[in-house]
Parts: sequence; structure tokens; C-alpha cells
Amino acid sequence: MNKEEILSKSKKDNKGVDEMELYVLSTAGKIASKVGLLVCCFVAVLQAVLTHNVSFECWMIYFSILAATFIVKYIKLHRKHELLVASIYSILFLLFTVLFIINLLR
Repeated sequence: MNKEEILSKSKKDNKGVDEMELYVLSTAGKIASKVGLLVCCFVAVLQAVLTHNVSFECWMIYFSILAATFIVKYIKLHRKHELLVASIYSILFLLFTVLFIINLLR
């Protein structure tokens, strides 16, 4: 078997999914998560300095994204660690959602 036949067989086994593309998407997701954290920190600090308020909205969105990510990982991989992390992020999401709603009602 030559290199092309091996690649062709691998794509067929993986139902046309390119391993390199999966790796790139995974890496991009991890980088996007870190960028999201930095943006949330920047927005929260900026808002706290300029308005003397804490930004609950960006943290609510950020933790909802992380919670969804780890819930899907748990569903697909069935690892208890993923469930624990998903639970923590879900609790943080709910906390910031409640704080956001309380802040809206003031």
C-alpha cells in the first residue's frame, strides 16, 4: 500500500472526515476559548473602571459556551471529568444569569 492508498482508506474509514481538519478545528476551538476569556476579562475590567459596575453578561455568555462544550464532550466521551467540569461551568453560568437578572430588575 502506498501513501495515497492509506490516506484514501483512512478517509473512507472516517466517513470522509479529514483528520487534519479535525485537529485544526480542535486547536481553533481551544484558542477561541482563551481569546473569549481574555475579551471577557477586558470588558469586565473596562466596565468596572468606567461605570463602577460588574459585567455579568459577558461571563454568562462565556460560561454558557464552556458548559455546552463540556456537556457535549461528556455525552460523546462518557468521562466523569468532563461531567464534573460541565457541572462547574453550568453552575457558574446559572450564577451569572441570576446576577444578570437581578441587576436588570434594579
